[in-house]
Amino acid sequence: MKFNQPCPYFGSCGGCKFQDIPYDQQLKDKEEKVKALFGECSPIIPSPEIFFYRNRMDYAFGPNYSIGLKKNKFEIINIEKCWLLSEESNRILDRLRYFMQFKKLDGYIYAPPDKTRGPMRHVVIREGKNIKNTVLNIITSDKVIFPLDELWEKIQDLVQGVTWSINLSPADRSYGEIQDVRGQDRLVEQLGNLKFKIPVQSFFQTNTHAAEKLLEIVKAFTNLRGKETLLDLYSGTGSIGLSLANKAKQVIGVEENEPAAKLSEENAKLNDTTVLRNYSTLIGRAEKVLPSLGGKFEVIIMDPPRPGVNKKVLHKIGEIKPEKIIYVSCNPESQHHDVAILKEFGYKIEKCQPLDMFPHTQHVENVILLILPT
Repeated sequence: MKFNQPCPYFGSCGGCKFQDIPYDQQLKDKEEKVKALFGECSPIIPSPEIFFYRNRMDYAFGPNYSIGLKKNKFEIINIEKCWLLSEESNRILDRLRYFMQFKKLDGYIYAPPDKTRGPMRHVVIREGKNIKNTVLNIITSDKVIFPLDELWEKIQDLVQGVTWSINLSPADRSYGEIQDVRGQDRLVEQLGNLKFKIPVQSFFQTNTHAAEKLLEIVKAFTNLRGKETLLDLYSGTGSIGLSLANKAKQVIGVEENEPAAKLSEENAKLNDTTVLRNYSTLIGRAEKVLPSLGGKFEVIIMDPPRPGVNKKVLHKIGEIKPEKIIYVSCNPESQHHDVAILKEFGYKIEKCQPLDMFPHTQHVENVILLILPT
């Protein structure tokens, strides 16, 4: 069954491929996908919003002062209204489009090779859903001294900060070396009772309100009593570990990205003293850090990248034998492979909970609780 999708760019920009499928059917398809892998699961938890749910969008500057999403190698769709971020963000796009035209700053990435490329590469818009604030990151080539003061004067009624970055690489990445800032250089957001500072170029869960649902699931699966030592592998900026720190004896995050690990410790300081006292991080790859850790971990949480968990990590976890393993994944296929290895050490699936973090896409998040039968 198909229905009329609201977005006029559907089928062209590639951002919401399932927007013409009723949302109930999208959820059913995602739940069936998880069931096919794991045999059984709880009913999928829907996203609290199905439009305007994202807290970040990365747009490209194209020829003729266009701003939008990629259609092909040399063309972007000049988007007047995107249904993913917010109505306010569409006003920001309009303001930017006018400013680029006024300053004669054309797009870089998608101009064909036989035409002159402009300096403008990307703009990243990040906005708080629970704490109202918005920051931009403007990414240019090295061909221009960007008129940051002029843009700030024209746009500060809509945003709380603008960062200017330069990307010298030919790679099509919305990331660069920061040159200057006006206003805030980071987003401020809240998940549940936790506050976070999120630098403009750092990772954070993209669907804020669905991420709060995710943290609730993990908290319920851990069912902490206050005496447990918890290991949070692939801890990132610490949203999962920090959300559990006031319920555990100790939470240790393991993260190979040093800025992310340090940011998690900085965010611990924003919250209550129990969180700060109970939370710490170790910087390094999980397969290298884990063998060096002594002591007992009652609970191990994993939220790895899409490819899944290194086999050495899985075998070491099997040797440690925590009472519970909570495995959070944005890729149930790799999760299924890893769970099969953990089953070889005697673990069994106690709970399986899918949730929808990205409506109108094929992606589904899944949380599994593994226990050692007594």
